[in-house]
Amino acid sequence: MINRLFKAFLFLALVMPTVVNAQQKAENLAALNASVEPLMKMSLTDVKNLVPPGSGIFFIGCPNCKGGAQEMGILNWEPGMGDQVKCKFCSMTFPNEKYPHNGEKVIIAPSGVKQVYRYFQDDKGTQYFYEAHAWFDRWKWIQQMAVQLSQVWSQTKDPAYGDRAAIIAGRFAQLFPDYAIRYDYPSAPKKFFPANQKWPYEGLVPYRGAKWNWWAYGDIPVQIAIAYENLKEGAYNWSRMDSHIGKDTDQRIVQDLLISGYEFTAANPEIYTNMSPGMYRDMVRVGRILNRPDIVHDGVNRFREFLKLGFFADGWWKEGTVSYHDQTIGGLESVAKAAKGYTDPADWKGERFENLDLTNAMPFYKSALNVSQQAIFPNGHKLPLNDTWANRAKPVKTDGFAVSRLWSSLGNAALAAGNGKDQTMLNVNWSGNYGHSHYDNASIILFANGSELLSDIGYTHSKYRGWTLHTASHNTVVIDQKAQDQGTLSKPVTGRLMYYDDQNPKVKVIDLDASPAYSTATQYRRRLIFVHVAEGKDYVIDRFDVEGGETHDWFLHGMCEEEGKLETSISMDRPVKTLVPEWGGTAIPMNQYDSDIIGKKIHAYSYMKDIKAGITSKPWTVTWNYQNSGLRTHHIPQKDAEIFSFRAPSVRLAAEDDNKLDNFMRLGIMQRHTGSKSSFVAIHEPFQSKTWIKSVRADGDSYIIDYELNGKNMQDRISLSGNEISLISSAGWKYAKGMAKSGILKGTENSGGKHNLELDSAQPDVSHIRLDFPDGSSLYFPARNISGNIIQLDNDPGFSMDNDGKIRFYTFPHNEYSEPVRYTVFSKSSK
Repeated sequence: MINRLFKAFLFLALVMPTVVNAQQKAENLAALNASVEPLMKMSLTDVKNLVPPGSGIFFIGCPNCKGGAQEMGILNWEPGMGDQVKCKFCSMTFPNEKYPHNGEKVIIAPSGVKQVYRYFQDDKGTQYFYEAHAWFDRWKWIQQMAVQLSQVWSQTKDPAYGDRAAIIAGRFAQLFPDYAIRYDYPSAPKKFFPANQKWPYEGLVPYRGAKWNWWAYGDIPVQIAIAYENLKEGAYNWSRMDSHIGKDTDQRIVQDLLISGYEFTAANPEIYTNMSPGMYRDMVRVGRILNRPDIVHDGVNRFREFLKLGFFADGWWKEGTVSYHDQTIGGLESVAKAAKGYTDPADWKGERFENLDLTNAMPFYKSALNVSQQAIFPNGHKLPLNDTWANRAKPVKTDGFAVSRLWSSLGNAALAAGNGKDQTMLNVNWSGNYGHSHYDNASIILFANGSELLSDIGYTHSKYRGWTLHTASHNTVVIDQKAQDQGTLSKPVTGRLMYYDDQNPKVKVIDLDASPAYSTATQYRRRLIFVHVAEGKDYVIDRFDVEGGETHDWFLHGMCEEEGKLETSISMDRPVKTLVPEWGGTAIPMNQYDSDIIGKKIHAYSYMKDIKAGITSKPWTVTWNYQNSGLRTHHIPQKDAEIFSFRAPSVRLAAEDDNKLDNFMRLGIMQRHTGSKSSFVAIHEPFQSKTWIKSVRADGDSYIIDYELNGKNMQDRISLSGNEISLISSAGWKYAKGMAKSGILKGTENSGGKHNLELDSAQPDVSHIRLDFPDGSSLYFPARNISGNIIQLDNDPGFSMDNDGKIRFYTFPHNEYSEPVRYTVFSKSSK
């Protein structure tokens, strides 16, 4: 009996995967059939005519409602609409009597064919290419149909499916040589160039002139290549296309479309951007499909060079944004997948690939993937650093306890404590201007009780992008009503981390010199002391010292997801019409490119509404009250500090619709001090249902915090004197910044998985080491262990020292130094 049951079980175990696979295969085939059904009801001629006659236009807005943002995803085409499009926001169909075609561009193709681009032009000169946008949407859709038709044909060998896939690919091969090169960019006039012209295109940077996609990164027709591969591998009879496309249709697809698309793309100079990996992937895929090892090698060689150029030592893509980091890493992963297992043909001359595995060429990949997973709030949402889409991605699963972290190569750190719903995190940013960055050095984000209480808006393509970029929309200090300096690769606007300590269970510290943010600043220093009193009871001492310029405006912005209510302990009864300086402009932006960081046309302060003012020389509080949480900030001002409350666009909840931006606001506070030197001091107190700190007062450079814990009155005394930081609590614990010891770095060892720094003398037990480079920059590393004068690091520092003492960074930004590099270590702090 048992033996029969075992045999029956074994039979099921062997058969079930086959049954499941067969069932899944049948379901997939049914889904494909349903998707391509509209084309199966059409004649081959009608299917052929669905292929757009010209290269389409992607970016287009709605002339009627002006909804959406960036002229993207606003007017849409669906099968059956012909050459018409419909607005996602107002549902109007175009063209129509109110917004008809009233102009056209005529382009004579190399074959002599006349291509006509009709458009509607409004009274401001903006042109709306309805028909060409329908072509673009149809171009995307018909390529997908070609792939799906070829997949059905591969499984069924029904010529009705194969013929339709082949005629789509063949028709593209017929038309592609005549497709015009165009410059298609949001909020910019369209430009057209001859169909046979390769790079360069006058007035355009690389990849902005495109023939297939809207920019040349996507100009390799990889979808059609996949459809062609399916047909070729299944031995499709191409002579069936002789009467529809012409003889040798398959060869035309290869030469006039796939290889031609590659050649147009490859003619652009390589500039290694976040879009480049997707292009490398397409090179590898098309090269493999066409058995063209030269194309595969081109993609792989570009990939390998890319790895050397754009990543910091801590794994971050240079632009310092989670969204573009994820995009770049995902693109690199797609190249590795496309190349996996590739072997060059026997007659290939040159470097040979055998069973290629590019993941071996990506030793940093694990760390790069890790930082993306770590750049999250306790609720799993991505940190909105620089141009990062806030709350757009699916939340990452967290471990349920808050973790401090340091990325000193990037220029970002967080202090954190707590578990579950009681997690608190304080993030501070000082990343450089390497693309997609904001002017936000020394800006903080405070997360507690499940929400961003002091928030950063993050990324947007809306017309209020200028506000989100400007220093004034961040939780930092603005000098003389101007944004922080732009910076360059040779002179980046970053910062110098003076001190970082996340080792103490009660006190964690960041001391940041961000003075490179303003060329006028001799001091722009923020010290943050994170105090973990108990689960759900954390506070932050925040001291910001500024010297340089004449007017210092310290901004704190509340939650983006909820406006809530704001209360102050001082009277704020004086309405203020505007805080825009006399030299600033108050124009309304038309699109995201009206950023105007300088502010002469659109000053950032013009976004601030319902402004009210007060003045005080005494300690005061501001409280943000939200549905499920709140934040009270205790301020210790200088004499005659001006205080302003205001409402400003939160942007996020408008969901990239320009028409809704003014419907969603957040509440903020600006504290102004005039004079060349300012010191802003605050204690941030997150709370759930009610506040819990009893009082805050100053005694010189010491700050005294009174609160109740477990029914007992407690007092913490925090001292910030010069570079020293100490804290004594009546609860029985204390903290003191460790004693500093400095010297000269003597050597490095980066081999066998070891990352060691050789110092000029033996060191005590230390937790971190700071390296100060000749150009004024610094790096800060956790120390794994110390043995005499050797400090072993957890991670690769990204540079090496040669026998002559020259430092060379093999990671971004690839700096070199011949002068000595100094180090500073701090003995471990009091527990």
